[in-house]
Amino acid sequence: MGIIFDVFNFIINWLYSIVGDWGVVIILATMLIRFCLLPLSLRQKRSLTEQQELSKRMEEIKLKHENDKDKQQQEMAKLSSESMKSMLGCLVTLLQIPIMYSLYRVFSQMPAEVGSIIVPWISNLKLPDAYHIIPFIAVLIQLLPGIITAHVPVKEARQNGLRWPQLLFMGGLSMLFFIKAPVTLGIYWISSGLFSTIELVLYNRLHKPVAAVAQK
Repeated sequence: MGIIFDVFNFIINWLYSIVGDWGVVIILATMLIRFCLLPLSLRQKRSLTEQQELSKRMEEIKLKHENDKDKQQQEMAKLSSESMKSMLGCLVTLLQIPIMYSLYRVFSQMPAEVGSIIVPWISNLKLPDAYHIIPFIAVLIQLLPGIITAHVPVKEARQNGLRWPQLLFMGGLSMLFFIKAPVTLGIYWISSGLFSTIELVLYNRLHKPVAAVAQK
């Protein structure tokens, strides 16, 4: 984590020397981080898409070989090997943990009283938002990708395990965290969430034509 901290500390202080506003610096640093993680993030999305396709194929195999358990097990074993190849899953999410910790350490070294033009109602970015505006926006932005993903037919939603209560539960936990967290982390989370949402929308638009061609 020391290397990550040193890199972020250099980048953030360099950006501040150019723009002179800590809030803007956090947004720019977040965009830079997400661009660096973009190849992994796209690979993760492809992996999740493959997992969904494998789940559908498993259901088809169960129906097709309902009376032949041996054949069913053979086909399922083949799919299981394919499933292991596409398990990139939570890599980008796990990378967020050392990133947020390192950013928290960098932000804790900021001057005692620091504001930003992007959050004029806050006088100190190192403290929580007393009006809870940043936590509310952070949770809303966090839920957007899940809301977009959840807009699929009911049958597919059940197969993919999409549940509104899960989204609301995660949103509630995040709200409890950001109410106590410094505004700096809230700005980072909002910026990162917006990037993720735009990335998801663009990926879905580009992926659908490819999937349609593949099916033909």
